[in-house]
Amino acid sequence: MGDGQRNIDARRFTRVPFRRAVRVKAGSHEMFLGYAGQDISQGGLRVMSSVFFPVNSHLDLQFQLKDLDKILDVRGRVAWIRFNPLTEMYQMGLDFSEESAFKRGLIMEFIQAR
Repeated sequence: MGDGQRNIDARRFTRVPFRRAVRVKAGSHEMFLGYAGQDISQGGLRVMSSVFFPVNSHLDLQFQLKDLDKILDVRGRVAWIRFNPLTEMYQMGLDFSEESAFKRGLIMEFIQAR
């Protein structure tokens, strides 16, 4: 079985498309990724970035689940990162690490509505 298949089978949460803007802050470095969100699950977010962050980096994330909705502040950890030479962008898998039950519930409602 190839690595891609094993990764798909190992997912704990259902993922849905998430083409939304994401703001990332790591220490004193803050950046707006634009419409860099790719997909979201109850456990994390996949984003595109022009900036490399090492695996296990902790990032503060801000994004909206719905148009004109409150901005969620969520803490994330870089679980994996891959460079795409065609786009010269990094694809990152971020695990949510310190969100409240309330925020987790909002994310779950968003996913179930898809």
